[in-house]
Amino acid sequence: MKISVFYTWFWILYIPLCILFYDRVNDYVDEFMTLALALYTLTKLNKRSSSKAQKEIVVYVVLVVLYFLYSMSLRINSTNALLLDMQQQVRPYVVFYCTYLLAPTFKKWQSNLMITVLTVCMGAYVLMSLYGFRISTFGLQTPAIGQASLMVSMLYLFCYGDKGDNKWIALIIVAIGLLSGKSKVLGEFIAFVGVFFILKNKLNLTSAKSILQLLLLVVIVLFFTWTKFNAYYVEGLSKEEVGQMDARPASYAVAGDIILKDYVPFGSGFASFATNAAAVHYSPLYYKYKLDDIWGLSPDNPMFIADAYYPTLAQFGLVGIFFFLWFWIRRYKEVANKKEKIYYKVGLMCILALALESTADTSYLSGKGMGYFMMLAMCIRAGENNIRKRRRIIIINRKVAERGNTSKEIADENSGR
Repeated sequence: MKISVFYTWFWILYIPLCILFYDRVNDYVDEFMTLALALYTLTKLNKRSSSKAQKEIVVYVVLVVLYFLYSMSLRINSTNALLLDMQQQVRPYVVFYCTYLLAPTFKKWQSNLMITVLTVCMGAYVLMSLYGFRISTFGLQTPAIGQASLMVSMLYLFCYGDKGDNKWIALIIVAIGLLSGKSKVLGEFIAFVGVFFILKNKLNLTSAKSILQLLLLVVIVLFFTWTKFNAYYVEGLSKEEVGQMDARPASYAVAGDIILKDYVPFGSGFASFATNAAAVHYSPLYYKYKLDDIWGLSPDNPMFIADAYYPTLAQFGLVGIFFFLWFWIRRYKEVANKKEKIYYKVGLMCILALALESTADTSYLSGKGMGYFMMLAMCIRAGENNIRKRRRIIIINRKVAERGNTSKEIADENSGR
């Protein structure tokens, strides 16, 4: 199967199964899709392999193995818990690196098929929610429609560009997500408007003007989401005792202690804190830091243990945070090097969306976040195939010209004789 065909159907299946209707399908559908992508990539490595990416993958694999061995030495949680968490931590990077290696592009009919099918799926989700069908636990009150609409809008811009009416059509698509009423979806909508309608040039992070633009965007997002932000990160963290806090601010507070005080510099290891594995296999750290009595963090009700991504960085400590930042700085530099602004903007929006969602969601590690990593890799590699084709054509023309000159010289010699 061609790479473009594989990714066309992958996107068509991914958004309905892993985001919109995830609660109505098998819980492991995102794992199955990740495995299918990894296996497919192995069959195509010789065709579109990237030595640069392969070296980075080797570094990443070595780091994962070392952290697993480190986690085993700490013995905070069971081996099964460590394996479960490692698998979930690795998944987003598997999706990113596979897509990076394959560098998919789409023909017009493939783009049309993807956008049409996914738009119909979004419409069906909204209609089913409005008419009372239980497609998820809370219908439109979940962030699913917001995440799906943002990804479809970015896919639309990736395929068609932002010329003419395209960015307005994309804005309409992303605005559908506001039906969820979630603060983080509103924040992403504001970021979308800022990136595609206000930002004219690429950000220069060494420029005072670019830094002010980013700060202004942050201020606007905070203005419209202040109620939730204040509840969790201002008033929520102001209480003297961790046991008096709500689940989310308590997780952030304890994460700071793990990173800066108790488990310096490598963190507490896999399956120890703020992850699904730490909830399924209840982590002893929740007893140690007296979090087991907080509603949503207790052994009998651990529903808010995996409630935000950033606290999970406590598992990897200062060293892990260094490599986390190293990964994302490299990604930003790669999208910033794109000549086509549309790929830069879509890639930047992927980074911003993950940054926003990670404050109050674990999309980063779940199937819901796979699309951002996939889209980011597509933006980084976009246009490279056209460059290769142009270089190939230049080389072929040069060889033809050289052969033509040689033939002419031989003809001249023969005529001279």
